[in-house]
Amino acid sequence: MNGPEIDTDSDPVTRTYDVFIKPKISSDRQIFVLQFPNRDSQQPYNNNNHSQPLKLRTKQNAGMVEIDVPIDAWRNYDRAKGVSWGDALKKSNISKGRGSHGLAGGFGIGGVGPGRGRGRGTAIDEGTVIQNALADYAGAMEREQVLTKQTLGGQCVPQDDTNPRYMVGTFRGDQLHLTPVDQMVQMRPQFHHVDAKEEERKAKVPREAPARAQEARAVHMSVKSTIDGEEDHTESMVDRIAATQAEAWKTHRFVDENQDEAWETFGESLFVGGDKQASTTVELRKQYPTLITSINDSEYLDAISVPIDAERMMRNQKKDKKGKGKAIEEDDDSSATEMEVDNS
Repeated sequence: MNGPEIDTDSDPVTRTYDVFIKPKISSDRQIFVLQFPNRDSQQPYNNNNHSQPLKLRTKQNAGMVEIDVPIDAWRNYDRAKGVSWGDALKKSNISKGRGSHGLAGGFGIGGVGPGRGRGRGTAIDEGTVIQNALADYAGAMEREQVLTKQTLGGQCVPQDDTNPRYMVGTFRGDQLHLTPVDQMVQMRPQFHHVDAKEEERKAKVPREAPARAQEARAVHMSVKSTIDGEEDHTESMVDRIAATQAEAWKTHRFVDENQDEAWETFGESLFVGGDKQASTTVELRKQYPTLITSINDSEYLDAISVPIDAERMMRNQKKDKKGKGKAIEEDDDSSATEMEVDNS
């Protein structure tokens, strides 16, 4: 009598899911995946951690994204530096018309700069401003003279054939729902307050001192192709910077992840049939077509593999043949030499 069968599979299948794919979240919405490589995953930017983002803005054409997160300016905080940076940032924003700094602001090329000061007198005024702000610290925070926020920003990963496409997966029972991601952005700290302080320092240069005019110089990037039959592409970096600077920010309302509105949008947008109140697998199969592949396994592997360049392969094969021929001749010569030595 045989004993009971023992499963020897070291990695057995524990559960299976029915997969449902959404072509797009909706016609008027996009999915942005914001990654924070400098932030602990156990401390997300949300209301529970007292760090819910204050503002979110985008430059759609340039692919720029920025968010402002609050800073606790009461504890473990250098108030004097906070006033110095905050006041400089406020003045810079006013002079720029609520523009931006860094790449999103075009690195200041062609932008409106702050007016010239009177040299040493401006430095004294700055010290007085800091003292007055520290005397009325709460009022200074209300007047936005204190740096009470940190800006995080990044640029969307370009969408082309060489970059992977990501999807957001959500589970419901034995169902896995996949929705394509529109943009991927890595958010890192932006030091706009340092840029504003540098602008302020340059503005304090006395008028008597000859200031060298800053001109925007065209920097050209030439991308040359090594593949025969393709043309060289030349693109002006100044054109890119100017287009980024000219595009206005679009402000968005940020909803915390634990609010009811966020959960309602989650249920409606990230599940197939969420807008039609269809949830069971039987209902979904009745309302939506079944995905059937039109290619076989071999065609699938060709589709996800590197494209084959027939001309390049022929050139490489010719080079390989020439290289092998030389190697054979060298081997023949060395063998002949060895035979002569042995005969002697």
